[in-house]
Amino acid sequence: MNIDFSNIKVVIFDFDDTLAIHKDRDFLKHRNESEDKRLGYYLNAYENPDTFYEEIEPCDRLENVYNFINELRKNNIKMYALSGMKFSFHFKAKQNFINKHYGDDIELVSAGNQQLKLDGIKIIQKHNKCELNEILFIEDLEDTINYLKSNGVNAINVNEIKY
Repeated sequence: MNIDFSNIKVVIFDFDDTLAIHKDRDFLKHRNESEDKRLGYYLNAYENPDTFYEEIEPCDRLENVYNFINELRKNNIKMYALSGMKFSFHFKAKQNFINKHYGDDIELVSAGNQQLKLDGIKIIQKHNKCELNEILFIEDLEDTINYLKSNGVNAINVNEIKY
């Protein structure tokens, strides 16, 4: 999908399976198999933010998204990552992954769940003094995409990006 940048002022990316592609497809299941695993996951992220997404919860970047981000930079489009997170213990690890793999001009913000992403988008909208239709949200979860679309947000699946 080629994007018409003429009306886009802000692009917001989801983090998990959009910017960071988990090598363990069942990472959520494995993280929650026991209390020790769940707590250990967040503790590891908190204590090892520089290496967490390389060594403990290995993730890759998507090259087509990386290329797309470079196009956004050429068009001076502001970028954010909006991640649904229970805790902030892995916030620094996520920001470090973004900085290493995509560049340090993508600001990470968080929402407590997928539905709160709409509020996050509206806060970013007000901060950037733009309209909802001037924001593009990129996500991997169809339910979230449909929810955002039904509330007036331009949202697409990450798999639609072809750069």
